[in-house]
Amino acid sequence: MRVRVVFQGEEPVVLPWNYPHLLHGYLYGAIARANPEFGSFLHEQGFVEGNHRYKMLVFSKIFSRESRALPGGLKVTPPLTWWFSSPLNAPIEALVKTMLLEGEVRLGNIRLYVEKVEVEGIPDISERMLCETISPVVASTGIKEEGRLVKRFLSPDETDFRRVIEVNLLRKAKALGISFDHALNINFEPVGKWRSRLFTVQGTNVKGYEGRFVIEGDKNLIQLAYEAGIGERNSQGFGMLRFVKSG
Repeated sequence: MRVRVVFQGEEPVVLPWNYPHLLHGYLYGAIARANPEFGSFLHEQGFVEGNHRYKMLVFSKIFSRESRALPGGLKVTPPLTWWFSSPLNAPIEALVKTMLLEGEVRLGNIRLYVEKVEVEGIPDISERMLCETISPVVASTGIKEEGRLVKRFLSPDETDFRRVIEVNLLRKAKALGISFDHALNINFEPVGKWRSRLFTVQGTNVKGYEGRFVIEGDKNLIQLAYEAGIGERNSQGFGMLRFVKSG
């Protein structure tokens, strides 16, 4: 399930470059205010598969009709549009409830007013879909440097980028108990040129990539990618996609 939110606010609004971190904080707080039990579960545990934990939610960048880069951030003119998604009902219901009750969202010193909250249905899904990112995709691997394990962020040009995304999606499906056709499985293939983006998340530099790709395979897995995001750090605002058309 996916929610589309339209914000109004003072014009113009300057969003700091690392504003996804502010959205992440708001999101967890909004869910906890409406559903404290689920909010606590999400924050402390999440859904487990092996040594991996997943929150099963993802959100997009903030979109506006007009934007301009400034030294301190991105200057945008309302109305602003933002998407939030999850394969679970609980976080969707909690977020919608909080937004409708409070009527505003605070991101640091910025106050945005909630003009519209719209629950969107799942589009028709085929076994091959052309997609584009609406928040950067993050994939990483561990390498040893001077005896220490260091995280290295992967680019779409590397084979491991695709492998990490595919394995990550399969783990999410297993964590939720989603059945899928193992003969079809899942395949992720970047298309065209991708752009890198660098963010600071809780003091850590995180590199993600934006672009188009084809996802092919079992429809249940493709729907999970649509609702829960692809790659890593989905609940911090990375890896949300939208369908462009059938591939």
